Amino acid sequence: MSYKSLLVHVDDRPSTEARLDVARMLQERFDAHLTAVYLSVDVVMPGYMMEHVPSSVLEAAAEERKKQAKQRLAEIDTMLKRRHMTVEMRSESVIATDYIDRVALHARYADLTILGQPEPGTDDAGDLLIEETMFGAGRPVLVVPYIGLPKGGKVGSKVLAAYDGGREATRALVDALPMLKTADTVKLLVINPKPGRHGEAPGHDMARYLARHGVKVEVAVEKMSTSDVGIGDAVLNHVAENDIDLLVMGAYGHSRLRELVLGGVTRHIMGHMTVPVLMSH
Repeated sequence: MSYKSLLVHVDDRPSTEARLDVARMLQERFDAHLTAVYLSVDVVMPGYMMEHVPSSVLEAAAEERKKQAKQRLAEIDTMLKRRHMTVEMRSESVIATDYIDRVALHARYADLTILGQPEPGTDDAGDLLIEETMFGAGRPVLVVPYIGLPKGGKVGSKVLAAYDGGREATRALVDALPMLKTADTVKLLVINPKPGRHGEAPGHDMARYLARHGVKVEVAVEKMSTSDVGIGDAVLNHVAENDIDLLVMGAYGHSRLRELVLGGVTRHIMGHMTVPVLMSH
């Protein structure tokens, strides 16, 4: 198993640069086909408002949006050339309500989709984009911190996998196998193991499974506060203390309906991440 088809979401945020850095590394590591998707938003007014807006104003606004999208695509093209990247570029104009669904659609045809962490203080739909791409596409996502890569600029050389014995965490580990097999070290972190979700030695059954795939893995078991924030901070502390450059974890949702909301631990880590996070559901 390897990643042979990668997708990177590029947009108008400065953090696009960090996503392209990660995409370039993974493209080279796995000799993968890389697709970049850029979507410009076409603002659509309600019918009752359009009746009172001159057509010339609407046409001018549409032309301005096209101009801005063309300019951003030129900037992205410069970023790609500076990194000597070979990329299949896809761009299209969509209405705001279709934006996230379109990203998820493209993600269905990729082994791994690279997204950006929402930036603090912004009103963008970054959290929802991550949720819907992962839950809706049925594919793993790699979320890159908006601040960029950790010191050293590596991804996946030192990996921490948060494992609770559940379906989501198991799926994440399997989806991360190409990364785990090429890592220098992999630590499997089990916090507050629940009876019935592990064997006699929590985490060791999964460690043996991974070892059969050529993964060099060690197991760490911790017992601590059961609050979402406490568990999330424990994972982040392991990341900081062990110079981890990739976190692998299952993503949990409070709802299986269309309006999905990430669980407490997942959301806490998404808000405080300092290294890329590979997630599956």
